[in-house]
Amino acid sequence: MIDVSMLQSVRKITLAMKGIWRAIAYFALYLGLTIILQMLLSIAFMAIGTANGLNSEALLVEFANNNILGITVISGILTVLVLYLVFKLRKKQVKQEWKLNRFKVKDVILGTVTAFSFSFLFALCTYNVSMENSLMISKSVGFYNEIVPMFGTVMMAVNLLVIAPTAEEIVFRGILYTRAEKSTNAVTAIIVTSVLFGLMHLMAGGIVLVIGATLMSLVFGYIFHKFKSLWVCIIAHAVANLPDFILYNKPDISDGIFWGLVIFFACVFIAGICVIHKTAQSDNA
Repeated sequence: MIDVSMLQSVRKITLAMKGIWRAIAYFALYLGLTIILQMLLSIAFMAIGTANGLNSEALLVEFANNNILGITVISGILTVLVLYLVFKLRKKQVKQEWKLNRFKVKDVILGTVTAFSFSFLFALCTYNVSMENSLMISKSVGFYNEIVPMFGTVMMAVNLLVIAPTAEEIVFRGILYTRAEKSTNAVTAIIVTSVLFGLMHLMAGGIVLVIGATLMSLVFGYIFHKFKSLWVCIIAHAVANLPDFILYNKPDISDGIFWGLVIFFACVFIAGICVIHKTAQSDNA
């Protein structure tokens, strides 16, 4: 005799795995698209270098590396446009699919304060850790600033506060999370998307950035789960990137101020999570 409960369990597991693999497939598509776009843009910048008299391979590679910020910005914009077109061509309702829902001002405030506090806390804890991608971006910022004063700084700000948060939240919360949650549950969806978000940052900053990105994504996932609006996550993500901009030049911080900031932001983060939990519960009651 067939055990009905066992069949139901198998069906649930199969459905859950299907949702997880679907999320991984979308992640692979996004990663592949990003790599291809950045490779094509690097080739384009090398062609520009060749047209301007840079004939050696070393000079062309250096020229492309100097333009890494521009490549990152352009590829981010193109990625969002491509994803939007893909969803429109498949006759998907983008607003509903990505959960671009209306939000309350208090939700944005709670989300941004909580995300910012955690981001600043992690930035402080890894203050003296050097990351290769950060060094490349810093060099690229200097390169653009030499061409036009403050141009590189403005580009970096636009990338950190607008382009990167928008592209990453559309992919990891708007697409990956929503698909994983349909077949599993919120906890599984948050964990899966956070691990993938962390892995995406492996090449950018090694294991330290992977850990930071994974933990930060857990926060974004929790915010998204509670407030059901991608806009809240995009804004929270943008504000959470501010510590990278604030601590960009590695200002000297005394031990007293350092530990004071660590304790302060740790308390703010914990309080933020608690308030979000209670607020979401009262809104759903």
